[in-house]
This record gives sequence, C-alpha cells and structure tokens, in this order.
Amino acid sequence: MGHQQLYWSHPRKFGQGSRSCSNRHGLIRKYGLNMCRQCFRQYAKDIGFIK
Repeated sequence: MGHQQLYWSHPRKFGQGSRSCSNRHGLIRKYGLNMCRQCFRQYAKDIGFIK
C-alpha cells in the first residue's frame, strides 16, 4: 500500500451538513441556515425569503 492509497482512505464526514437532506455540497451557511442550495430553493418562501 502506497501513500496515495492511504492518504484519503479514511471517510471524511465531519463538518456541517445540510439541515434537511444531509448533503454536504453547495451549503448555504449565511444567517445560520445550514441548507444546501437545492433545499434552500425549495423552502425559501416558507422561510420568508422573497426573490
């Protein structure tokens, strides 16, 4: 086993995830939302954001 195989072998599941769908990409953390951008578009009107 070389260095390249061992370097990223441990799963990286720390840090903030989306509040509603546990996605870790496209995360909106502003105002403490902690939602991915897809979920934000879905729930924006319910939260009170106006386009």
